[in-house]
Amino acid sequence: MQKGLKIDYSSYGIQSENVDCLTISIYPNVISFCEHQLSTYQVVQLCHYQTDVIDSHLFTDHLISSVKHFQATKKKYNQILINYFTPHFTLCPNSMYSQDNMRDILEFNVGEIQQKIVLADDVNTDIKLIYAIDEQLKSTLNQLFPSHHLQHSVTGLVKLMLTADDFQKEQLLISVHENYIEVVLKKNHQLILANQYEYSTANDVLYYVLNINEQYQLNPLTVNISLVGNMASNSDLVVLLKKYIKFIRFAIGNKKTDWSNISGMPQHYNYLLINRMFCE
Repeated sequence: MQKGLKIDYSSYGIQSENVDCLTISIYPNVISFCEHQLSTYQVVQLCHYQTDVIDSHLFTDHLISSVKHFQATKKKYNQILINYFTPHFTLCPNSMYSQDNMRDILEFNVGEIQQKIVLADDVNTDIKLIYAIDEQLKSTLNQLFPSHHLQHSVTGLVKLMLTADDFQKEQLLISVHENYIEVVLKKNHQLILANQYEYSTANDVLYYVLNINEQYQLNPLTVNISLVGNMASNSDLVVLLKKYIKFIRFAIGNKKTDWSNISGMPQHYNYLLINRMFCE
């Protein structure tokens, strides 16, 4: 095992050959895998590989090592879905978008991105999400999984927020990670905000949430907020948010999902990893 790469043995499920969908989430400090059986929507196995490597070349090496350890290239999946996190992204109306100007639009909003590849997701019929990905990482993904479908992590959260039955009454979805949150805000089923915020303490997250409520005239006593992410119900963050937000809850997975192979994991854990297939 390469230095800096660690398997999280709290992973769930067991290995099986009876799978046909692989979802991979690539974040700055963790690479995660989830296998599904599409015909039954069964979650078969999840596994996480933690890394604190910043160098893009070493990170790519760690991705290759994790794929080999998970044996992902030895199976014939019908569908390979990849969620990719990067802070270098922006939303763009379709009316302003073209392939020729998407790099200019992205750099206008996030600054110079050097030699990275620029891609765009269809968030809905009106909006594109433009983002940058390291060229070597994208090339490696193409070699490992030639038929994969890559999209930004915020794209998946927005699609779920706008279409999933579980979020019909929700105005705000917050996906919590180790040192940043991803936030999606909607009003009357229309996307209002999709963004990422770095944080150090629970108070930082509370500040962002209350600031969004104030900016978009949401009442903390009436707004409906859903949380997803690998956090306990009694974590400091959740306890703090519940002091200020009356209607806040953990999201649950799609009703079609078969959880019989997974025990001991709340449904708000690994939310995008498990529910990405319902974005397609």
